[in-house]
Amino acid sequence: MHAQPLAVIPVANQLGEGIVWDAHGQAFVWTDILGCKLYRLVWGTDTPTAIDLPERLGSFALTSDPLVIIAAFASGFARYHLVTGNCEWLARPDLPDGVRFNDGRTDRMGRFVAGTMVEDAARAGGTDCGVLYRLEEDHSLSTLLHGFHISNSLCWSPDGRIMYHADSPAQAITAYSYDVAGARYQKVIAAFDDGHPDGAVVDAAGRIWVAMWGAGCIAVLDAAGARLMTIPVGASQPTCPALGGPNLDILAVTSARTDLSDEDLAQQPQAGALFLFKTNAVGLVEPLA
Repeated sequence: MHAQPLAVIPVANQLGEGIVWDAHGQAFVWTDILGCKLYRLVWGTDTPTAIDLPERLGSFALTSDPLVIIAAFASGFARYHLVTGNCEWLARPDLPDGVRFNDGRTDRMGRFVAGTMVEDAARAGGTDCGVLYRLEEDHSLSTLLHGFHISNSLCWSPDGRIMYHADSPAQAITAYSYDVAGARYQKVIAAFDDGHPDGAVVDAAGRIWVAMWGAGCIAVLDAAGARLMTIPVGASQPTCPALGGPNLDILAVTSARTDLSDEDLAQQPQAGALFLFKTNAVGLVEPLA
């Protein structure tokens, strides 16, 4: 594929994240967590719309109602109406101080899964308080995994039987057997020395596309974890990839400006932008929750 982006959308997100392709609305949708906004870029346009949110949004799920998302806000799960702002809280676990929700994605069964991260270890009582939760059909919460610092890289194999997940500071992606009963450890499939795995997505061929925070690239892995390709991104902190567009062959990558110095920002003025690349891959339609 071409290393040069097809387009760069200069949104200057503080912490762009959680991007998905909305096949029904033909749009890329993502969150700026620190900016408390939800962005939507309709295919064929170059200016996204932005919606103000009541709380930081770590990740979200699309639903059959195009105006409603299942939100993993900082403090819990809610059905959120994008026009009226109506927020129906579904589940708010008792999170330790200094812990918030972060990365999430809908599994192949249509259940929304999201994990927490430790922002302030002193307040939280340690760096291993992160938990990966699944919102069940009755809105109860199941704990899939626990003992993490920053839950990330959540995605599933095309058949939904393997779940991939990372604790970003550990610089590794782990595969789990996955079904309605939960997630069971299989093995670490990839370890990195060139950055920290952030958001990830799986394509129709089962390849894993991982945003490498700090390394300024997307790493493309096969299902066994071998690196197939590295795609440079014009920002040192890419955060999450999605495969979308009318033919599901456009790679969209969010990025972040947070924690960058003035000197860093002068060297990478596109930090926080949305990057679009044409690929030879084909993505999978995002399940609805």
